[in-house]
Amino acid sequence: MPGQSKSRRRKTLSAVFLASRVVIRVACYALLVILAIHFGTRAYNFGYSVFHSRPMAKPPGRDIAVTVEENMDEKAIAELLKSKNLIRDENVFRVQEKIYGYDIYPGTYVLNTSQDVTEMLMIMSAEPETATAAETKEEKVIPEGETKKKKSKN
Repeated sequence: MPGQSKSRRRKTLSAVFLASRVVIRVACYALLVILAIHFGTRAYNFGYSVFHSRPMAKPPGRDIAVTVEENMDEKAIAELLKSKNLIRDENVFRVQEKIYGYDIYPGTYVLNTSQDVTEMLMIMSAEPETATAAETKEEKVIPEGETKKKKSKN
């Protein structure tokens, strides 16, 4: 009879081993599903934020002066805007700048908390006037008391 108890132990151990393998596999699959849902949700939210950015505040918001230095890259600009509470997520700002193809110029800008990222990028990417462009603009000044004369056909 001692031979039968060894056989039973082996069958019991085999059944326990099989059950534990099944439990471990199910736990691994459950973990993979949870991770897929978690990262899928984060990826969706990030993508949604990129294409549907919301302003930080409702109009009229607050005007905030921002100075972009010559040597600042998009990461530094994003950090600056985040520190001034103009944007929610620095990474979303950087992706939007690349996707929409904006080039930010150095300068001081007045941005508002009720503007979305696209509006801010449009403001900061407006090409500044150069000195030569300002010089070429002609202003016609009419002295006081004179009027602009129309050419008449006689």
